Amino acid sequence: MNPLTELPHDLLELPANQLHNKINSHSLFLVKGKVTRPLFVSVLQHGDETTGWEALRRFLKNHRTNLPRSMVVYFGNMEAAAHNLRLVNGQLDHNRCWPGLHQQQNPTAKKLAQLTETIKALNPFASVDIHNNSGRNPHYAGINALKGEFINLASLFSDTIIHFTSPDGTQSGAFAQFCPAVTLECGQAGTADGTEQTITFLENLIHLPHLHQVPGVAEHQEVMNMFSTVKIKKNTPFSVAHANAQAAFVIERDLDQHNFKWLSPGTPFGTLQSGHQEMPLVVTDPMGLDITDLYFERRGDQVVLKQNVMPAMITPSERAIQLDCLCYLMRPIDRISQPEQPLREIS
Repeated sequence: MNPLTELPHDLLELPANQLHNKINSHSLFLVKGKVTRPLFVSVLQHGDETTGWEALRRFLKNHRTNLPRSMVVYFGNMEAAAHNLRLVNGQLDHNRCWPGLHQQQNPTAKKLAQLTETIKALNPFASVDIHNNSGRNPHYAGINALKGEFINLASLFSDTIIHFTSPDGTQSGAFAQFCPAVTLECGQAGTADGTEQTITFLENLIHLPHLHQVPGVAEHQEVMNMFSTVKIKKNTPFSVAHANAQAAFVIERDLDQHNFKWLSPGTPFGTLQSGHQEMPLVVTDPMGLDITDLYFERRGDQVVLKQNVMPAMITPSERAIQLDCLCYLMRPIDRISQPEQPLREIS
C-alpha cells in the first residue's frame, strides 16, 4: 500500500457524500509541502462524521501552493459516507479494526495493519483522526498516551483532554505506538464552529517544528481518564425518551445534556418498563471486566448512578447506541494513582 499518489485537486470540490464517485475506502494520498516529514490526517472513518473532511478541504484550498509541511490523508469509509451513515449494515466499524491488543484477522483489520506499517515507515510528525459526536458534547481531544508531546498536540485543539485506552482497535491507539496521536471530537456534524476550530488547529499545527513545547499551551493541562464503557445489554429492547410496547428500558430524555458534567448518586439514566427486572446496562473497564454493580443500581423501576461520575459521549441516537455504546464514564487522571482521594471537580 503506497500513499505517494498526489491528491486530485478536483477532490477538494466534493462534499463527503460524493467522494465515493472518485475514491475508494482506505485511500491514502500525499499532499506535498515544504517540510517532507508528513502530518497524517484521517477523515470519515465513520461516514456521517463529516467535519474532518469539510475542514481539511477548506484548509488545503488555502494552501494549494504553500503547504508548510507534507500531509498524508487517509479516507475511511466511502460507502457509508455516500449514505451519510456511521457504517453500512453488515460492515465492521473501521475505527475498531486497527492494530491493538487483539490481533483481528478480518479483511478490514488486515488492510489497516498493512496501512499502519506503511505510515510508520514514513516517520510521521503526528497523527490526527477527526470525528463528530451524535450527542451534545464540548469539543475535546482524546489521547492514548500520557506524554508531553501528546498533551501538547491535544492542547492545540481544546483545553478539554481525555486519556483513553478503550475501545481497542482505534486508529489513534495504533499510531500512538510510533508518533504523537490525537483524536479530535468536533461536536455534532454540520456545525460551523466544529469546522472552524478544526481549521484553526490544522493551521497552528502545520507550522510547528516540533511538539516538545507549544506556544500558548499551559504547563499543567487537566486530563480526564475514560475508564469504562456503558452499553445496553445484548437482546435488551430499548428506546430513547419514548416508551413503546417493545422497549424493556427507556433512556431518559435529554440524557446527553449531562455530558462532561459531574453527576451525583441517584441520577437516573432510564426507566424499566412494567414486568422487566433485569439491569439493562453493562459497564466494562478497559480489560473487559464487568463493573456494572459499582456504578449502577435499580431503585424501583429506575436505573440510577451509585456514585459520583462524569459521563462523556452520551448519545440520543438509538442506532449509534446499538452500533457502539450509550456512553463512557470518566474521572480525573490523578484518581488513577490515588484511588483513596475523593473526586475533585474540574472547571
